[in-house]
Amino acid sequence: MNRIVRMLVTTVLALLLWPEFGRYRAEWMMAEANNQLDRVLRGVDRGTEAQHGIEQARNLAHLARLQLPTDSRAPLLEAVALILGRQGAAAIQVLDAAIAQGERPELTINLGRARGISGDEKGATAAFLRTAWANPGAISTLPAAMRAPLLDQVTSLEAELRAGRMMEPPPLN
Repeated sequence: MNRIVRMLVTTVLALLLWPEFGRYRAEWMMAEANNQLDRVLRGVDRGTEAQHGIEQARNLAHLARLQLPTDSRAPLLEAVALILGRQGAAAIQVLDAAIAQGERPELTINLGRARGISGDEKGATAAFLRTAWANPGAISTLPAAMRAPLLDQVTSLEAELRAGRMMEPPPLN
């Protein structure tokens, strides 16, 4: 009888923990994707090694995104890998889907980058402005020549908001 109870408890615990294994694996995949991208961005990996690291990071992030569809970290990592791989259109698709679930400055700034490498300068500027509006500190990674005009626009938009002439944030598109 004691053995049956232990087996039953073990089975119930295994069934309760089963979903956690997928989440744990997805967390590991995101950590590994982040490590790969970090190596590329710091210049540790170059040339074909960097290209391989970017592709590996993209694949890991994509798998993690499928496992954790509501987590914004996986699509962000996937989009960064796509941007580094100069695949702007694919990055835009990933980011648009992630933003539809919940807009975050780290997503919109990378949407601007993806639009920029895709040749959509107007769309890139709109995404950067929306990022600066939500969190001015989030644009700190942009070149200074881009930051100043964006921050000036935010100041102007805030004045419009205070005066009651603006009721919505700047458009993302």
